[in-house]
Amino acid sequence: MNKLKALWLLLVAFIAVPVMAQQMPQLPVDKAVRIGKLPNGLTYYIRHNNLPENRANFYIAQKVGSVQEEESQRGLAHFLEHMCFNGTDNFPDDKLIKFCERIGVKFGQNLNAYTSTDETVYNIDDVPVTDSNVDSCLLILHDWADGLTLDPKEIDKERGVIHEEWRMRSSASSRIFERNLPALYPNSRYGHRFPIGLMSVVDNFKPAELRAYYEKWYRPDLQGIIIVGDIDVDKVEAKIKALFSPIKMPENAAAYEHYPVPDTNQPIYIIDKDKEQSQAVIEILFKHDHLVPDEYKNTPAYLTVKYFETLASSAINARLDEAAQKPDCPFITAQASDGNYIIAKTKDAYTIYILPKPGKDKEALEAVMTEVKRAGEFGFTATEINRASEEFLSGIETIYNNREKQQNSFYVPQYVRHFLENDPIPSVEDEYNTYKMLAQQMGQMQMTAPAASDLFKELTARTDTNFVCLAMYPDKEGVTVPTADQFKQAIAAAKAAKVEAYVDNVKNEPLVPVLPKKGKIAKETQTDFGYTCWTLPNGARVFYKKTDYNDSEVQFAATSFGGNNSIITKDRINTKLLPTVMNSTGVGNFTSTELQKKLAGKQVSCSINLGNLTENIAGSATPKDLRTLFELIYLRFQAPANDVDAYDNTMSYLKSALENAEKQPMKAFSDSLVNTIYNHNPLCDGLKRADLDKANYETIKKLYAERFNAAGDFDFYFTGAINVDSLRAFTEQYIAPLKGVKSREKYVDVKNDPVDGARSNNFFRAMETPQAIIVQMYQGKTPYSMKEAAVVNALGAVLTQRYLKSIREDAGIAYSVSTDGQADFGKYDSYQIITQCPVKPAKLDSALLLMKQGINDIATKGVTADELSKVITFELKDYADNQKKNEYWHGLIMQKTLWGKDLRTNYEATLKSITPKDIQDFVNNVLLKQNNCITVSMRPTDMTEKDGTK
Repeated sequence: MNKLKALWLLLVAFIAVPVMAQQMPQLPVDKAVRIGKLPNGLTYYIRHNNLPENRANFYIAQKVGSVQEEESQRGLAHFLEHMCFNGTDNFPDDKLIKFCERIGVKFGQNLNAYTSTDETVYNIDDVPVTDSNVDSCLLILHDWADGLTLDPKEIDKERGVIHEEWRMRSSASSRIFERNLPALYPNSRYGHRFPIGLMSVVDNFKPAELRAYYEKWYRPDLQGIIIVGDIDVDKVEAKIKALFSPIKMPENAAAYEHYPVPDTNQPIYIIDKDKEQSQAVIEILFKHDHLVPDEYKNTPAYLTVKYFETLASSAINARLDEAAQKPDCPFITAQASDGNYIIAKTKDAYTIYILPKPGKDKEALEAVMTEVKRAGEFGFTATEINRASEEFLSGIETIYNNREKQQNSFYVPQYVRHFLENDPIPSVEDEYNTYKMLAQQMGQMQMTAPAASDLFKELTARTDTNFVCLAMYPDKEGVTVPTADQFKQAIAAAKAAKVEAYVDNVKNEPLVPVLPKKGKIAKETQTDFGYTCWTLPNGARVFYKKTDYNDSEVQFAATSFGGNNSIITKDRINTKLLPTVMNSTGVGNFTSTELQKKLAGKQVSCSINLGNLTENIAGSATPKDLRTLFELIYLRFQAPANDVDAYDNTMSYLKSALENAEKQPMKAFSDSLVNTIYNHNPLCDGLKRADLDKANYETIKKLYAERFNAAGDFDFYFTGAINVDSLRAFTEQYIAPLKGVKSREKYVDVKNDPVDGARSNNFFRAMETPQAIIVQMYQGKTPYSMKEAAVVNALGAVLTQRYLKSIREDAGIAYSVSTDGQADFGKYDSYQIITQCPVKPAKLDSALLLMKQGINDIATKGVTADELSKVITFELKDYADNQKKNEYWHGLIMQKTLWGKDLRTNYEATLKSITPKDIQDFVNNVLLKQNNCITVSMRPTDMTEKDGTK
């Protein structure tokens, strides 16, 4: 018996003995979900849940992925996923997508699927619940299970789409990973089953081969139906039985296998490089079997091991974060977690991700492994583990407190994982009580820290077997790539190092050591959208709305005119760095490390940001942590902390990220796009590596103090599960005493606007995988109104429909293409219509022609009633769903107070009033008349791919 298994049995004993001496109890399955299995083997899960109201999610999960493919079939699992949207028995051709869009279900957003090595999952989300819609969505699931047409003509059209998906996803890290997959998985099928497959197979397989794969693997015993929403469970169950029972289980069905990842008796070192890799990355992986055997997954043992693994990872990550802040630390960041061994379902790994400082690779690996040894030799301290436990239980409690108001999307993934991997699905109450009892029992026995420490020690004990070191580097002159021997030496040095026990230094003083003198609320008024406004003597205004949409959430924001534009002309570089630096350093008397420890167990956040015209603070908290949120708000208006170590660490990260950024094609494209749109305005330039040499922490702090000096210049907003008495008390204690202003600041216009006229920037660039992309933007000024905004949005949605049909489905020259239309207001009223299209390089000009044709067709012929109806149906559904979201109301009141715009009154009537002529008139009278069209495209200097195609 290996040590890890022995440790597991010990952990089991801790929880089993107090509960039941003879047998491990089962975790009760949540009684609110109905689970059944049809005679043909198909499994179903049905749950009634009324959030969002009148909505339901429909899923079918298949225990089939790329690992089931034979060598000649590599790519068919993923190809089959695509074909599920290209014709079924009851929804031929593109009727499935068209039906869904007519009921407000948008392709890509609500209607989608994914394929991995071991599973394929399809979803239809946020379906408006009517008897007809439920029947139709069940029919779609049925057709996906057993009714694909697999038309050869549709297959041939989809080959190009998948080829472009492969092209779009071909990044430096994916290329390194894929070509080293066989070495990462020696003697395992996973080493040759990357889900996207081989393009030689995708481009050349015969339709009969795809049909054979479908008939072999899409069968009832490997399929699970999951339906969660505002539905009648009894009726839906009866419909499932009637619709899915006739599907026959194949005779002599192929054996379904789990493919192992064999243990390796020697460590695996893989060090590779790519010209487009932006920075060095090192991963160390300790492979191991599943921590909990499958037969114990639905027992408290599963939650026990999950609890201790989470605590151990939290503790080691806190140590690594703290170490990274030290000036002499050779790594910028390092993070540990446990999970699947990369893409394999049958083997897990404890993984530590390391971002070394440039040229400090060996030292970074040794430093991280030294911390691993320190934790293994001395364990974690009780105070470290107590903080980790408080944080964990606080997160579970947040879910528990909101258990009656969870969305459909909370439950669906749990049932998918239960079907695919037998993960437990207890009720929120049972899970919360189990964890709470576990924490209490282990705490009383003083075994929490020892158990977490022992688990971590065993997970990271071996570097001679089942150990992997994977490192990725830029292929660039001047970048020295370490050898495997050098990494081995670094690990050996760490294992041989003499280490001392970790000392957990904790600052115990309050966040706000001396409370300011309380102020008073000067005036209370009722304002828009059900908000109340408190005006304070310092000039600040506090807007709040108590809601019951989420019992564990209070959202917060504060905003004031000023922003980037008020300071960027005197110091562009430090202005752009300000938000990143100030959010990564400490507040008050606390460094970032001290602050993390102080906030353990509190669900609270508070960060700052600079827009062009405003400075902003945003955050959230649970109701019980509201005081802490107010303390952080108060500290945001005090003198910045002098957290030099955190500043230096942040700058090291930015330097590393930007060091090789120019080698990335998409970074070059992004820079070209910005330069073209803003006519090379230096105020709009992104940061370059050389800019960081001009950064100055003292200057950034001065700029911050200037922008966040006086709370009297700000409006504060609170939305959610508010206790009004607490909110009042905290407002008087922490906001009212802050500095006021005589008059409020106004925004500054520095003329950093898009250029007018027609502009094109079409360029070529050398790249590792031939890729091409187009972004086309129409923009200009037009008076803002609610209707104009709805028209512009509808135009973008219709163009997306048309381009998906013409560019993706018919031409097969792109995987994704989308157009976003937005009318805006601020310093002036404006609109933007932006189309983005990654495209086959040789067909870039064809895509441009189709994009032009899409605009011109609307100008001459307008849009159809069906196209517009789809858009309005989706927007009305989205509007209805927003009524019970705090962020929706939060945004409404902010736009009203900041800009005087009411984005709610008569919204539904306005949407319904839009006509096809409104969209056609906008295209002719605004879009084409102004003709402010910017087109930027990038394509490769060499379009030849590895297989010789173009």
